[in-house]
Amino acid sequence: MRLFRSLAAGTLGTVSGILLFAWLVASFVLDLYAIYLTFGGFGVFLGIVLAPIVFVIAPWYAGFAHGFWWPLIVEYGGLIVFGLVFGLGEKLFGKAE
Repeated sequence: MRLFRSLAAGTLGTVSGILLFAWLVASFVLDLYAIYLTFGGFGVFLGIVLAPIVFVIAPWYAGFAHGFWWPLIVEYGGLIVFGLVFGLGEKLFGKAE
């Protein structure tokens, strides 16, 4: 049983890592695309330089101004999914002390 728990915990951790990486890349690309649609190439450069501010505001702006809701769905929806997977792993495989 201990072997199964460690194997399942490792598998869930690997899946969580893959989901996190895919979510980060998809959010980054969609936010930069939304910035490019609005401000062009120079806006993308400023978006990379001012990343923390821009990546919070850009999905909301893209949704309300252009009707392009995918950055918001991927960014915040992915955060919810990742939180659920992380919480599930913590509940199932966390060590109670």
